[in-house]
Formats: sequence, C-alpha cells, structure tokens
Amino acid sequence: MKPIPPYIYKRSNQLIMVLFVPLFCMAFIFIYHPSDFDTIDKRFFNWAPINEDTGWHIAISAIAFIGMIVAALSRWSMDIYSRAFPLSYKSYILWIVGEIIAMTLVYSGASSLVSDQPFFTIYEMTFNKTVRTLVIPYVICYIYFIWQERAHQMKMMRKQMEEDEYAQTRAFIQIADEKGKLQLSVKRENILYLESADNYVSVYYLNNNLPKKIMVRNTLKKLAPSLEGTNIRRCHRSYMVNLDHVKVMKREKEGVFLELGTANVPEIPLSKTYHTNVSEWLLGGAAE
Repeated sequence: MKPIPPYIYKRSNQLIMVLFVPLFCMAFIFIYHPSDFDTIDKRFFNWAPINEDTGWHIAISAIAFIGMIVAALSRWSMDIYSRAFPLSYKSYILWIVGEIIAMTLVYSGASSLVSDQPFFTIYEMTFNKTVRTLVIPYVICYIYFIWQERAHQMKMMRKQMEEDEYAQTRAFIQIADEKGKLQLSVKRENILYLESADNYVSVYYLNNNLPKKIMVRNTLKKLAPSLEGTNIRRCHRSYMVNLDHVKVMKREKEGVFLELGTANVPEIPLSKTYHTNVSEWLLGGAAE
C-alpha cells in the first residue's frame, strides 16, 4: 500500500499517456503490420466503397481513437480520485488493469457487431492483443516520467547549490583595487564604513571586535556596484556606511552625523543629498 510518486499520475503526464499510447500503438501496427491484426473483420466497412487496405487502416485508426477516448476517461477519473485518495502502487496497478479491461470490452463489443464468433472468444483474442500492444508504450511512458523527474530533481539541486554558493559569496564583501585585483574579502556584517580620499578608499572593518583599516587604490564610485544589494550605502560624497552598525543619527550645527556603536570609530557625516534615503531606512520609512 506504499503511495506511488505523485509525478507518475500528475495531470501533464496523464495527458502524455492519453495521447502517446494510442498513437504509438497505431504507428507500431502500421509499420510492423503484425499478422494477427490482419484478421480484423472488414464487413464493418461495407457501407463505403473502400478497398481492403484502406479498410484495414481505417479499422486500426478507429481502434486507436477508441483507445484514446477510453484512456482519457480513465485518466480523468484517476485525476479526480487522486485528489481525495493518494494512489498506492497496488491501486494504480489495479487501475491500469481496469483500463485495459475497459478498452478490451469496447473493442470486443464493436467486433461482435460484425462477427459470428462468440463474444468471449472475441474478448479473449482482443485482450491478448491489447495487452501485448500496450506494454511497450506504457513502459516507455514510465521510463520517460522517471527520467523527467530525475532531471527535474537534478536541476533543482543545481539551482539550490548555485543559490547557496551565491549566498555564501554575498556573505563576504570583495574589495578590489582599480585594476580589479582583490585586496580584501571580509564578512559583510564586519564592514563599518568606507572613506574616500583622492584616488584611495580607506575600508574600516572589524576583526576580533576591533576596528581595522586598509587602504585601496580605487574610488567609491567604482566600488559602489559591488556593494549593491547590501546595507552599505552612500551617505556622503566621501563616505559609505554600513547601516546595520548605525546606532544614532543626530543633528548638530555642522550638520547631520551618524554614530556607529563601535569604540574608536568617529562620527560619519550625512549630507543632504543622501539624507532622505538613509533616514528612511533608519527610521523605518519615517523620514525627517
């Protein structure tokens, strides 16, 4: 009674089976022309002036079409049933058996209208043909469904690995010089602020809870794109600050300043150009 994987009977795969199985069977019979299918009674087509070959092809096409209708009704019923009761391997196999029996009954009923043979004789012969014809396309479908699911799982695993790798990368701030050579790689939360002076940028960061400094030959303008998506924001023409470390924003005669909750770190000026964006972030949208 173990539940069968839902992808086996999900709606898109049901549709694939409804279309593929009858068409595969029809193509198989047309191409390989099994001898026992030549015994199909052509009297069913006496209403039209058609030759034997044409009648045979029409008969096979009609069988495939009937099979498609029966399969569609069966899979539609399965879809409704599976919403309320998850299918187990046992119930799914029984459903497939019932589906084949239903197809055989329809074929046998149609054949009995134009044949002198007893219904059960026709049914036995038709059942054998139906089973032998359906085995290959059914197996192909299930192999495809399993392969498709494995491919989907691999894709999701690769995506998750890429996301994890990206998150790990974004957890570190990469500071490079003007030639693109990496000078500093530090955890994002350890960055305090950046200060620009001429063609150099001083990067202040925490190491063992103590502020450290490194000078890099570059400009804030060139470094800004690599800091997008972080809380390290421009607050002044010469400063970028990690807003996660800002504890106080105060106004003095000289202007507005930001205080970081770290000893031996000076106040960071906040200019009018960047005041709105920074204050909205710090005050939760309530800008001064």
